[in-house]
Amino acid sequence: MSDDFWGASQDAWDEVNRVEVIDDDLYKWQEMVLRELQEITNKENAQSEVSQATREAQLTAIVANHKEIPLKARRTIVQTLLADMFSFGALQPLWSRSEVSDMQVFVPVDGREKQIITYSSAIEGRRIWNGSGFRDYSHVMTWLNRHLAQYGQHYDAAKVSMDAMFPNGERMHIITGVSGYSIFRDGNYKYVPCVIITMRRFTSAFTTADLTARAQAVTEPPQFPALRQVRREYQRRKQYFTYDGRSLDPATMDYLRVMVQLAKNHIISGGTGSGKSTLANALTAEIPNGTVLIVLEEAPELQPQNDTHVIRVVQREGVFDLADAMKAALRMYPDRVFIAELRDTLAFTFLRAIQSGHDGSSTTVHANTALDTIDVVTNFAANHESHPPREMVRDIIFRRVHTIIHAEAIKKPNGIARMIDEVVQLLPDQTLHAVMRFHQVGINKDGSLAGYFEFFGPDDNFIQEMFDRGIALPDSWGWTV
Repeated sequence: MSDDFWGASQDAWDEVNRVEVIDDDLYKWQEMVLRELQEITNKENAQSEVSQATREAQLTAIVANHKEIPLKARRTIVQTLLADMFSFGALQPLWSRSEVSDMQVFVPVDGREKQIITYSSAIEGRRIWNGSGFRDYSHVMTWLNRHLAQYGQHYDAAKVSMDAMFPNGERMHIITGVSGYSIFRDGNYKYVPCVIITMRRFTSAFTTADLTARAQAVTEPPQFPALRQVRREYQRRKQYFTYDGRSLDPATMDYLRVMVQLAKNHIISGGTGSGKSTLANALTAEIPNGTVLIVLEEAPELQPQNDTHVIRVVQREGVFDLADAMKAALRMYPDRVFIAELRDTLAFTFLRAIQSGHDGSSTTVHANTALDTIDVVTNFAANHESHPPREMVRDIIFRRVHTIIHAEAIKKPNGIARMIDEVVQLLPDQTLHAVMRFHQVGINKDGSLAGYFEFFGPDDNFIQEMFDRGIALPDSWGWTV
């Protein structure tokens, strides 16, 4: 071949790679091409189906007429728009991976905010995807309805929440107008409203052989030399901590940290202004990474201290209440659920949620003591329209709620003192085990509250679970021998 041919080929290749394409320009060109395609589709017979090959030819011709679009970007534009029309659009690279079972997309209403796409796979677990997403809120809504239209469905924001089922088994849940995510970085908090799209599909089916262990039987219990070793000997000692104006003693705070790490369901009770929400926010910082937390509240007021995997759903008066929010939340496949304030028949819905595998869930409730909390939640749940027996409700509470943390606000001459007054474990035999109690003894000469925390520690079953998970006894307990 001639040198002219090779020279021309090299020039063409240089032209393809010469221009660095940025996302903003790419999005602008995509919108321009779509508008021109719309002019073509408006002239087509609405009853006839147009094949993917035909659309590809139309898009290719449109981009070829725009010399300002670099050659490097033309193929990307055509493929991206085809994916929008005939597959999962920006999500197609993820959807093409057979091991991916779930995807969740957060597209902010404000285009200046960050879009988040998470996925779950049998290989990696839950991860954040760093690939390119949708251009903006308008783009995702257009893609969504183009996709739903194939199955005779349509979604608009007035519906707030919607479920869709596809013929091959994929399930989709959409929610917007009451949903968002939160950011907590370096003490700064922000709530970001967005549309949330959750998709779930069945991955490759398992056979009985896949589910059967391949290890050979042995005649003695197996040994595990690589276990994370913790010291299992301990001697219980009561610990006493003088109240200094802070809400908790170190030993009880360490207990609560471990409780959250072990995914124990818990309720924070107390009166108005006692510090329930403050403690609830603080404990979210102890939730393990990769755990999906859904926060349900009347307004986006809470400030969960976890900067990833926090989904927010709020009430919209007269349109979408917290019971609706709970139903929507469970379709987003959370690991844990947090309800800002439990009352009315929502209590029964919460108890059903913690019965269905959402360990580590929590809520707050107005009550005077930890014991009163059980009665309050029982009364709320028993008033549900299904009229569950009180004995059944109480049994669920003792079996599925592990800890009650009671906060107190005490008025004193120069202000209000706030502290955690009592922490108890609920045991299956419907008895209570005291972990910590606060004792007030009076008022100091300077007007401050005089009192102390008495720490007893959790029961032996909780300690055993810590050891089995490789968690050592905190130094603050003073139990080491």
